Amino acid sequence: MTYRPDIDGLRAVSILSVLLFHAKFPLFSGGYVGVDVFFVISGYLIGSIVLNDAQRGTFSLADFYVRRIRRILPALFAALAVTAALALFLLSPQELKSFSQNLAATTLFSSNIVYYLKSGYFENAAEMNPLLHTWSLGVEQQFYIVFPLAVLALLPYGRSVWVAVLLAAAAASFALGVFLVRDHPVAAFYLLPPRLWELVLGALLALGAVPDSRSRAVRELACAVGAALILVSVFALSEATAFPGYAALLPCLGAALVIHAGRSGPTAVGRVLTLRPMVFIGLISYSMYIWHWPLMVFARFYKGRDLTTKETLILLAVIAAVSVLSWRLIEIPFRKPRAASDRRPSKVFARTGWAMAGLAGVGLLGHLSNGLPQRFTDYAPQDISGRELYKEHTCFLETDQPPEAWPGLESCRIGSPKADAPTALLWGDSFAAHYVPGLQNVADTLPFNIVQYTASGCPPIKDLSVNARPNCQEFNRRVDELIDRNGIRIVIMAARWEWYMDTNALDLRRLHETVDTLLNRGIRIVVLGQSPVFRFRNPYDHTYFMKSERAYSITGQAADQPVITATRGARFVDTSDYFCDPDPCKDLPLCRIRDDQGFYFLDQGHFSAHGSTLLVQSIQEVLRAPDPFYGE
Repeated sequence: MTYRPDIDGLRAVSILSVLLFHAKFPLFSGGYVGVDVFFVISGYLIGSIVLNDAQRGTFSLADFYVRRIRRILPALFAALAVTAALALFLLSPQELKSFSQNLAATTLFSSNIVYYLKSGYFENAAEMNPLLHTWSLGVEQQFYIVFPLAVLALLPYGRSVWVAVLLAAAAASFALGVFLVRDHPVAAFYLLPPRLWELVLGALLALGAVPDSRSRAVRELACAVGAALILVSVFALSEATAFPGYAALLPCLGAALVIHAGRSGPTAVGRVLTLRPMVFIGLISYSMYIWHWPLMVFARFYKGRDLTTKETLILLAVIAAVSVLSWRLIEIPFRKPRAASDRRPSKVFARTGWAMAGLAGVGLLGHLSNGLPQRFTDYAPQDISGRELYKEHTCFLETDQPPEAWPGLESCRIGSPKADAPTALLWGDSFAAHYVPGLQNVADTLPFNIVQYTASGCPPIKDLSVNARPNCQEFNRRVDELIDRNGIRIVIMAARWEWYMDTNALDLRRLHETVDTLLNRGIRIVVLGQSPVFRFRNPYDHTYFMKSERAYSITGQAADQPVITATRGARFVDTSDYFCDPDPCKDLPLCRIRDDQGFYFLDQGHFSAHGSTLLVQSIQEVLRAPDPFYGE
């Protein structure tokens, strides 16, 4: 293949988008699409290699895998080994066990499948998984298995058949992704079949499925449009976007236009991409991708909070330095070994097998040993009660459950029924469900009946579509009927507001409209503000390792302000006031996480039964306060 520096420049755009997105720069809200640009680039380069060799009759499956092994695995395995060593010293047994499972899956090219299978609302916070980013490597590695085999099967046929088969595969994959992103968004995101079209798109370009343009004007326009599509997706999309689905067309078609335009000659955008700094970043982009996320996770783990701007800039400099060293000392030497014996397929496969066995063995050991608790003296984690009272799969619906699964008023009543008393509806996501233990303890003293109406990841906002919770919109639409049919006079709204409110004006307007609609119908509303959310996974681990019963909440002091504005007319309760005090030095609340009776939280943010009871007891006067609607 002829070397194309503009593709390295496009790689630079991809990795910088991902890096700045993961570093939490708000401007790069859609920076995750850098992975999709990588997929198109990878499909183009792999397609060029495989298809050209196949057409010349020199394609060898063994040689193909040897080249892929040299290109990908040495730097990846080095990063995995260093990450495992850091995990051994830094992670608690529970965290190390989870990490070990992910390590084995990454080594065996299946981490994307494992993350799909393990996905769930109460899974450990994704941001604390040092190997989460390897899902994309799993997709690519599975493509490297499927694509060459497909090429071998198509060798007896002509180019037109190749193009037709690849087009059909891309169309089927895209249609599958569009279908899954609504009802099975986790599968659409992680698995190869709904992502395959992105890689095949690049392969189709390599095959020449789209004729090259001889017109300079057409090339310039195509390249400019392609660059614009990528930039729009980086800056305009967000984590709330249904993705991949139709939205993935923006970065993927953008990358395809830039790559295709560059095949025929130089362009203005191409000249920017071939600037030396861009090309250099593109050259180290693979190392930067595999090293950046573990370093970010461990830095946040060490600090116990999000990084300040200064700390983030220092970390980015460290990531750049590590990436250069990885590229220079690992990638280049292994990609171009000097000794002829090191290039023999049998030797490459044998060494790879031993390395994989070793890393997978470390992962298996960490799993079977339950995270090697012997590393720490007096480590005795305790079960923290609370979650078992959420009424999961009945009054608290999980992601895949339809709204019809909610069993009804009587089944979801909290406490004993009171005759001739009004009914209150507890409505929201799991950050509403975690008030159930506390409400059960005071239910008999409140002048109303309480009914639980909660669903995973589904805030109490009508007409809001949540990408990861396909049944949420319909679940919330049923509230009006529920209120009318059962004479509900009070609504208690609670959620992890930061997930849905974060600078999204449309969501704020929908929340305001939801509250206004209820108020206009004579419903009394209590809005429970954002409860503290922490960087740790387990509060016991935090107190054991940090030797502190206080922790910084990663939700800032102004986290509730947009919700307060959007819910004016309702009674608002700042729940963090009961656990946290402002820290002017960090601009983050410093919160108590336990007392002599136990922990207030059971994970990174959900109240334990103890914490829920203390909070509800503290606000019961607000709930019980005289109101003109009571007793009418």
